[in-house]
Parts: sequence; structure tokens; C-alpha cells
Amino acid sequence: MVIVRRGVHRSPERVQEEMERVFRALMPDRPRAVANPAGLWRPPVEVYETLDGLTVTVEVAGMDEQALNVVVEHDVLSIRGNRPDTRNGSRRVYREAAIAYGDFGVDVYLPFPVDTDEASAAYNNGFLRIVLPRVAARTIVPRLSSQPDVGEGRNAQ
Repeated sequence: MVIVRRGVHRSPERVQEEMERVFRALMPDRPRAVANPAGLWRPPVEVYETLDGLTVTVEVAGMDEQALNVVVEHDVLSIRGNRPDTRNGSRRVYREAAIAYGDFGVDVYLPFPVDTDEASAAYNNGFLRIVLPRVAARTIVPRLSSQPDVGEGRNAQ
């Protein structure tokens, strides 16, 4: 038996949304956040460059600030943490599941040298904001040697 609903038009966008909801419901461990091969999910990240340095903002709501781990090693900024699962094992029927729980990780390539001693990080309203200032340019002044140059000795004779 085939049941046909009349009067309900489904646009391609609506059908796609419904299919995404079905897939998320079938795979609750794979929410909208992208999972990498190591099993970590990747939260939304915004990286932008200013004249003073690089600013990285990561959206990780529901975290304890102490649970965040931020490390700069060579030319990579690594952000790791764990958002605790609030479900507590209770049985639920999800209509939509788009919040990721568990271990997460973000690696950001640093396009220029940064001054890690002057770097700052703040966690406020679910956003981790990291400011990495550029390394200040240095002027290198060559030292004059105390021995005369070989070329100067020839001209002196």
C-alpha cells in the first residue's frame, strides 16, 4: 500500500535537512562537528591576522577553563580538551543531535613567528580567544674585527 500526502511540497533543501537529521539520529557519536582520524572532534574555529599578530577563537561552550590545554610548538598551535557528556547514560530519543562531547582537538598552522612569552588566552561565554603577537623584528649589527682586512694591508704598502 502506498500512502501519498497531498498538499505538502518538499523543497530539495528541506529533504536534505531531513536526511541530515536522520543520519545524525542514527550516528549520535558523529555530530555536526567534524571528527578526525584520531577520534577527536573539531570545534568551530576562527583564525585571523592583524598587524600585531594572530588571533584564534574557538567555540567550546560548556567547558571548565582548567580542562583546556593550549600549546605552541614550533609553528603549530594545538588546542585540546574534553567536553563532558551531560547525558549520564540515560535513555533518550533525540530529534536532533548536533552537540559533540568528549575529546576534541584543533591544530592551527602559525604563518609567522610568534612571541609565546607575550601570548594571552581567555575563556569567556563559551569562546576561547588566543592572541599570539608577532615576534618583534631585531636589528643585527655586525661586529668589527680587530685584525686588519687582507685587502687593506695591500693598499697600505
